[in-house]
Amino acid sequence: MISKAKNVFLLCVRKVMRLSAAKKIALAGLLVIFLMGGFIVVSEQPRFCNSCHIMNTYYKSWQESSHSKENCLDCHLVPGFAGHVKGKINGLAQLVDCVVGRYGTKPNAGVTDISCLRSDCHDAEKLVTTSAAYKKTKFTHKSHVSKEVDGINISCTICHSHFEGNEHFSINTQACYTCHFLTNSNTGKRLVNTQCQSCHEVPKEIVKRAFVEINHEDFVSYGANCDDSCHVKQIQKPSDVSPASCLGCHSYRKDEKTTSAELHALHTKSRHKVECFACHGEISHKAISGGVVATMPDCGSCHANTHQLQNRIYAAQDSVPHTNGDLIVSPMFLTHVECTGCHIEYVRSQPENIGKNEMYAKAVPQACDKCHEPGTGEKYIPFWQANIKGLYEQINNRLDKLQKDHARSASDEKTTGEFEQKVRHAKILLETVASDGSWGVHNLKYSEDMLLKAYAIITELQEKQK
Repeated sequence: MISKAKNVFLLCVRKVMRLSAAKKIALAGLLVIFLMGGFIVVSEQPRFCNSCHIMNTYYKSWQESSHSKENCLDCHLVPGFAGHVKGKINGLAQLVDCVVGRYGTKPNAGVTDISCLRSDCHDAEKLVTTSAAYKKTKFTHKSHVSKEVDGINISCTICHSHFEGNEHFSINTQACYTCHFLTNSNTGKRLVNTQCQSCHEVPKEIVKRAFVEINHEDFVSYGANCDDSCHVKQIQKPSDVSPASCLGCHSYRKDEKTTSAELHALHTKSRHKVECFACHGEISHKAISGGVVATMPDCGSCHANTHQLQNRIYAAQDSVPHTNGDLIVSPMFLTHVECTGCHIEYVRSQPENIGKNEMYAKAVPQACDKCHEPGTGEKYIPFWQANIKGLYEQINNRLDKLQKDHARSASDEKTTGEFEQKVRHAKILLETVASDGSWGVHNLKYSEDMLLKAYAIITELQEKQK
């Protein structure tokens, strides 16, 4: 049998050799076309994708997915002749990379909305007119298809993506939480203003938390707002992207002048988009577990930013660096002393105050003795407070005199506007020190620095009045 095939092959070769040069070229062209056509047909089969070992897990997940009857190219190539040709050229380049070993360990492939939203696949018109539900969460595509939020192009693959190896396509809830829960670090506002009941029905069952029973329908009947009371920590989280997250893909950090909208556009408006959690990390959205009743109350859930001013002065968050680049940070803050390190004495509030007869933690000089030699607090605290109060009263009196003198003098509208603006700045500095209430104890140098800045403003204005 083998010898017969060999003889037939030799006979064919002899006949080809007897052909003219023109016919040989034509025959070679036909052979090339035949081989290319066969290669194109073979390369468009899903099995061919799996010929590269780095595609094994993706191929397996595709076989087990709801898209297993769809050809890979139906999704991963842009529909149309031009998209098909471009895809084949890219595929050939990838094949060369694979043969020579020039590839990474993580393939990156995109799917455009045009591929998903075809009438014979996921019809866009049907999607926007029907409601959907995911794990008891209300949802509608109408608010998402072809939308843009802060530079984020809401494409299908923002929410439906392959971010887990065992599922070819799954709903990435991290994308939902990023848009709906994160607050902008500059404005303090969320990108999308969504309420709890926009996605969830009011639970009808009684929720038991330790020894407490919670009936949500009672809270709703009382007009309680889920978002601003019990669940505020579950839906509002600061957007704090570490510069180190950029270094996972880039060799440099982001420019400080680059806005969030610009960053979002760079990372979502291409076929090779970046997953939200790659920059923002994992964002949890679940019930906060509670222990015993004594540990359950969290003042910060309702009394938001109650001591924000004191915190900012303690950490010198608004201070301007000195010429040597140093911030006026309290030594106590640098050594990580918490509020409870000084506020150790529990006393009852005065009857005239709100929350009368309630206990609160008071800072006392004796707290210094836990870290310093005995008597340190009694010695220094009255001295600090007397100096800051004296400086405050002196500068505040100068400000009152300055305003009275200005009221008696004739000034044009422009001069008056500049004067009032600077006076307002000086007042803010003075009121900040007074409203803090510690009179320098939270941060002595920072408090003194604010008063001296107010003094400099007042002195400048007085010089102009002469």
